[in-house]
Amino acid sequence: MPYYDYEGREKTGKLIKSQAFALNKQEMIKLLHGQGLLIISVKEATAITDKYRKKFHRRATTGDLVLFAKQFAILLENGVAMIDAFDVMLKQMESSDLIKALQEIKKDVEGGDTLRDAIARHPRIFGSFWHDMIDAGEISGQLPFVMRQIVVFLQSREDLKKKTINAFIYPALLLTLALFTILVFIFRVVPIFEELFSTFGGKLPVFTSVIISGSNFARRYFIVVAIVAGILGFIVKRGLSTKPGRRLYETILLNTPVAGNLFLSLSIEKFASTLGVLLKSGIPIIRALEVAVKTSQSLIFSERVEEAKVKVMGGLPFSEALQQTSIFPPLAIQLVLVAEKTGNFSGMLEEISKYYNDIIDVAVTRFTTLIGPIVLIFMAFVIGALIIAMFLPIFKFASLG
Repeated sequence: MPYYDYEGREKTGKLIKSQAFALNKQEMIKLLHGQGLLIISVKEATAITDKYRKKFHRRATTGDLVLFAKQFAILLENGVAMIDAFDVMLKQMESSDLIKALQEIKKDVEGGDTLRDAIARHPRIFGSFWHDMIDAGEISGQLPFVMRQIVVFLQSREDLKKKTINAFIYPALLLTLALFTILVFIFRVVPIFEELFSTFGGKLPVFTSVIISGSNFARRYFIVVAIVAGILGFIVKRGLSTKPGRRLYETILLNTPVAGNLFLSLSIEKFASTLGVLLKSGIPIIRALEVAVKTSQSLIFSERVEEAKVKVMGGLPFSEALQQTSIFPPLAIQLVLVAEKTGNFSGMLEEISKYYNDIIDVAVTRFTTLIGPIVLIFMAFVIGALIIAMFLPIFKFASLG
């Protein structure tokens, strides 16, 4: 399988020069269009240059898994035997963990195992979602189609993850800046003013004395405070790893304005997209619900979906089971009810996923819009209070003089 040198521009206008493999030039162009690139040139590479050689890393990232699924689908669609496909893919992977897993999977498949059973032996890389999707693909004979569905699902998960992270980057930077400024003030600025005030004589204002005392305490017992903070952080982390602690945290989060709506929308979007992909690949609804529960990162949400699954198994319509969880909004339930009448569950779940994806975009925008000014006001209040505390004695003694 040849390598191709290509040049293209992203939607932002950034020029991309790189190298990749494909079955032929047409397939290479198709892949680049799929990545949203405006192609400038594509030509077969004469050699794999040092500039474009693989840089290995250990852990299998979402990007590695997307590359694996996409290449596997392309190779199978073009009639390449599964074992030969593994030989090709092993040359392209950049994760040492994934390479090792694929080598073992290839060996197991050569030994007569199904691909599903071979992949199931590597749960750290391929979770239950992969097991059931591949099982459905092998049974139906639509493995390339299923791998395409996995690619779409993983890419949507990665996009959602980036949106969530981006929502917190700006507030995190502001909080870091605020904390740094306060620490500089406490450890550097306050001691200078304290030394200056000692030459004045007389009694300092109460507010100033409190700030100076706090600064002295922080400087004198900084290590102790840091250790206590570390212990408290460890206790909180351990608490969140338990079901009661996680449930309490999520309950508080769900009842928090803006953040609660974002958290619920993320959970519903992931549930709908996961369930939709599973059903579209031919997996029965009960098994699909079991997988969706396992892939959910919310304890409360997964518990409610588990309750709904039990009720569906008991004969209750899916829409009624979801309604009784009291966590799904009326719109989602109504759309599921329509799906029950039309029989188009996967299509309707895809619509729910798209709708909540839009909700997430709005929630992220609102969150970043609100949190930015709040953090700035907090910074202004704290730093302003510290400055006032330092200048109060100067104003006081100046008025006396």
